[in-house]
Amino acid sequence: MNLEILKAEEACYSLKELLDLYANYIKNPMVVINHNYELLYYTQTNKGDNVYKEATNAGVWSLELIAIANNAFKNKSEYVILDSINKNKRRLFYKIEHNTMLGYLVLLEEENSTFDELDYDTLKHLVNSIGKILYLEDYKKNDANIQTFYKALLNSEYKTKDILKTKIEDYKVNLDASLLIISLSKASFSQNNYLKVKLESVLAVNAVIAYDDNVLIFFNNDNMPLSKITDILIDNNLTALYVKKILDYFSFNIYYKSLTNLLSFLEESKRNVLYFEADYKIYLPFFTDKYNINEIKNFIDLKIMKIYNDDMKNETDNINTLYFYLSYDKSLSIAANKLYIHRNTVSYRLMKMSDMYDMDFNDLMQNKIYLYSIFLVKYYHYKLLMNETGFLLKKA
Repeated sequence: MNLEILKAEEACYSLKELLDLYANYIKNPMVVINHNYELLYYTQTNKGDNVYKEATNAGVWSLELIAIANNAFKNKSEYVILDSINKNKRRLFYKIEHNTMLGYLVLLEEENSTFDELDYDTLKHLVNSIGKILYLEDYKKNDANIQTFYKALLNSEYKTKDILKTKIEDYKVNLDASLLIISLSKASFSQNNYLKVKLESVLAVNAVIAYDDNVLIFFNNDNMPLSKITDILIDNNLTALYVKKILDYFSFNIYYKSLTNLLSFLEESKRNVLYFEADYKIYLPFFTDKYNINEIKNFIDLKIMKIYNDDMKNETDNINTLYFYLSYDKSLSIAANKLYIHRNTVSYRLMKMSDMYDMDFNDLMQNKIYLYSIFLVKYYHYKLLMNETGFLLKKA
């Protein structure tokens, strides 16, 4: 550790002074990002690549990049080095923590300043010093960071309902807030992909959190602009699940996992970009760890299970034919359009199913049972393939 730096650091009282000092010793471009993914200070923009320059101009970091980094941090390391954005200019993400998660220090690799040449003891000291400054600045603002509350929920940090109740009061949490979960698992980073800025332009956002392969947006639901949200999702090749009201704060981590498991399943269908939790609430228990594959199978109507098994054996598509027919008020035309076949083919398949499996499609209650079972059999198929291969090979 350079004693000259330590001596000079004693005269640094702001983030700017600290980074300007260390820029004399660390030649890589550096940027400090706070817990809200805003850029607080950065150095040497003339040396950065286009992604770095765009971020510094925008004043906010890409959520896609944060999600990539968060996944790399799963091994609990203090820092990660990523080459997925630009192999010639790798990025080093270092967590900034001081009693709580405060943000990231990001360094950009240069040809003459590689990460192999970094003094990591000096870098760790810098990160600790940044953490102290950011923590004191937050303390002076006397402004409870609602982001901290939601992250604590995700990490199951509130062990009793009394503690949770106290924290809700301390953070002045809006219990009527809505939640939008956006999956980034299939998103590819590109320039101008500043999702946070786009979302804040159309929603009354309380907090935005990148977590696992997802982005969680907590917002006040004042007539959510569905068309604008849909356009953002389409433009950025994203899929989302909308929760009108969070019903379970105490077991939020379990609730979140069931929602993201549901979203991952729905994302594979590629039929929509925006789904509504209210439409799938009845199925949520199956997306927790409560039921294994065989137990899920027990909830499926025997006739639907027989059709599914015959589909798999004969490479037919009766399950989807029945699903679209019943989902759209028994419309032959819509079912035909969804399946890209002639309506007479739909009619023929339905007639064959009626005869082979003794099904009456005029029984409204039975049709609801069929639809319920078709959804579960699709999920059963998805889980079966995921368990066997680790990825999806074929959709039911």
